[in-house]
Amino acid sequence: MSSLLPFLIVGLVSGSLYGLAGLGLVLSYRTSGVFNFGYGAIAAAAAFVFYTLHVTNGLAWPLAGLITMAIFGLGVGLLMERVTRALTQSSEVVIVAFTVGIILAVEGLLGIQYGDVTRYFPPFLPASGFKLDGVLISWGDVICASVALAAAVLLYAFLRLTRLGTAMRGVVDNPTLVSLTGERPVRVNRVAWGIGCSFAAAAGILLAPTLGLDANLLTLLVVQAFGACAIGAFTNLPLTYVGGLVVGVAASFATKYFVLPPWDGLSPAMPFLILIVVLLLAPLRFLPKGRPPLVMAPRRSMSKSAGRRWILVIAGAVLLVIPWVSGTYLPAWESGLTYMIIFSSLGLLLWTAGEISLCAVAFVALGATTMAHLHHDGVPWLLALLLAGLITAPVGALIAIPAVRLSGIYLALLTLGFGIFMQEVVFQSALMFGAPVNVSTPRPNLWFIHGTSDRTFYYIIVVCLLAAFGLLALVQRSQLGRLLRAMAETPRMLVTNGLNTITTRLLVFSLSAFVAGVGGALMVTQFGNVEGQNFGPEQSLILVTVLVICGTRMLLGAAIAGLLYAVLPGYVHSFTVDEQTFAFGLAAMVAALVLAQREGLAAWIREKAHTSDNRLEVSPVRDRARIHTPTEVLTGSGIGL
Repeated sequence: MSSLLPFLIVGLVSGSLYGLAGLGLVLSYRTSGVFNFGYGAIAAAAAFVFYTLHVTNGLAWPLAGLITMAIFGLGVGLLMERVTRALTQSSEVVIVAFTVGIILAVEGLLGIQYGDVTRYFPPFLPASGFKLDGVLISWGDVICASVALAAAVLLYAFLRLTRLGTAMRGVVDNPTLVSLTGERPVRVNRVAWGIGCSFAAAAGILLAPTLGLDANLLTLLVVQAFGACAIGAFTNLPLTYVGGLVVGVAASFATKYFVLPPWDGLSPAMPFLILIVVLLLAPLRFLPKGRPPLVMAPRRSMSKSAGRRWILVIAGAVLLVIPWVSGTYLPAWESGLTYMIIFSSLGLLLWTAGEISLCAVAFVALGATTMAHLHHDGVPWLLALLLAGLITAPVGALIAIPAVRLSGIYLALLTLGFGIFMQEVVFQSALMFGAPVNVSTPRPNLWFIHGTSDRTFYYIIVVCLLAAFGLLALVQRSQLGRLLRAMAETPRMLVTNGLNTITTRLLVFSLSAFVAGVGGALMVTQFGNVEGQNFGPEQSLILVTVLVICGTRMLLGAAIAGLLYAVLPGYVHSFTVDEQTFAFGLAAMVAALVLAQREGLAAWIREKAHTSDNRLEVSPVRDRARIHTPTEVLTGSGIGL
C-alpha cells in the first residue's frame, strides 16, 4: 500500500482540479445548452493572466488569483453568455465550430503575446507539509484539494438552498416556467457562465505550476475534465466531482503500471478512454438530449448546369497552368491539392451525413504511415497508394459503430478522445511512428512518368484529386447520398420505414477514412517523411474550423479550404503560425454565428410557410398530401458542388 500512496495522493490532487473544472463546464452546459469545447482555452488564458499579475508585476498571489477569477473569469463568462445566446437554437455542428474557434483564437493570441516557448511557472503555494506513511504531502496539495472540495460543496448548497440556484436548476428543464416565476433566464445563464468560467480560471491557475506556462498543454490538461463530465452524465454535479477524482487516480496509477512504450501514453489518454467507455456503455436516457441537425436554407436547383460546366472548365485550365506560373510556390500548391482531398473526406461526414468528427487527422496519419511501411516492403507506389486508403477504411468503420447510438456533441467528444488516444498510444507503436522503419516515401516512377520533379508530381496529385472529387460527387448524387442526407435530417424516419442506417453509417465513415488515408499517402510522398507531432488532435480541430469557414458545400468548400489552409500561407510569409491560428479561430467563430443566423432564418421561413399553408388549405386530405414521404426524401434533388 505504501508504494501506491504517492500515486494515490497525486491522483486525488489532480483529480480534484479536474472535478472543479468539470463542475463549471457541466453547469454552463446544462443551463445554456452550449457545450464549451473552448473551456480549456479559458483556463489557459486565466493562467497567463495570473502569471502576468503575480510573476511579471509582483502582485501577491492571493490578490492576483482573486482578480483573475473575479474579474477575468466573470468577465469572460458574461461575454460567453452574450455571444452564445445566438447559438441556443443552433445545431451542434455550429456550436462545435464556435467553441473550437475559441481554442484556436486564444492559443494564437497567447502565442503572439507570449511566444511559443514554455515558460517556467514558479510554485506559489507552500511546498512544506507533513508525512503520511513516509510520503510527503505538501500544504500546496492540501490547498488545491481543499479549494476544489469547498467549491463543489458551496456550489451544491447554492443550487439547493437559494432562489437563484433553484431557478438555475429549473431553467434547464423549462425556461418559460422559470420566467413566469419572475426570474429571468438570461440572468440565470449569466450567473452560470460566470461561475463556470471562474472555475475554469481556478483550475488553470492551480494546474499551471505542474506544467509550466504553455497554452497547448494547459488547454489539453483541462480538457481532461471531459472524462469527469461523462462520469457525471453531463448533468449530475456531485458525480462530476467524483468523476474528476476517478480520472485523476486512474491517470496517476497508469504512470506506475504502464511505463514502456507505447503504453506509457495511457496516462495522458486515460481521461479520454474513460470518456469513450462511458459514452459507449451509458444508457442514452441518462445523457441530455442532443440538438437538431444542421438544416440550411434550400439551395437552388441543380438544373442550371451550364454555368457550372464553365466554372469546372476554368478551374481545370487553372490547375493545368499552375505549374508553369507558380515558380517556387509550386510545393504550396501541391500541399493545397492534397489538403483539398483531406477536406473533402471531412466534408462528406460533416455536410452530407451530418456527423461531427474531430479525429480526421488520425486517419491521415494512418494513411501516411501505411504508405511508408508498404514502400519499405517493396509494394509498387500506385498499389501502395490504393492500399493505404483501403487499410485506413476499416479504422473509420470503428468510429461508425458508436455513431450508431451517438450523434452530435457526444460523437464529437468520442472522436476527440479517439484522436488523443491515437496520438498518445497508437502513434508510438510499431504500427505507426514507433517502428524502426523511417516514415518516408520517395517520389514515384510510374512507367514513363517520372514523379521526381515537382511538376510531374503535381499532375499526379491533380489526377488523385479529380478521382477523389469524382468519387464523392458520384456518391453524393447516388442512392447512398440521398440516404445520407435523409439520415442527417430525419434518422428516426428512416428506421421507422425499415431502412438500415447502420450499414449507411459504416459506408460513409469507411469512405471518408479511405479518402483521408489517400491524402496522407500523398502527403508523405510529397514531403519524403513525416512525424507524429504533425498529426495531433489540435490539427483535426483546425481542419473542422477551416471547413466551416469555407461554407457548407462539400466539394466547393473543400477546394476553398485547401487554398486557404495550405496555399495562401505559402504566399504570405509574414503571417506567422500563431497569427494564422488566431485568424482561423476568429473566422470560425464569425462563420458559426453566420450559420446560426442562417439556421434561424431557414426555420423562420419554414414556420411561416407552414402557417400560410394552414391558413390557405382547409381540406385535411390536401394537408395530408403535403407531408413528405420517405420516397420523396430519398429521391429528392441532390446538393450541388
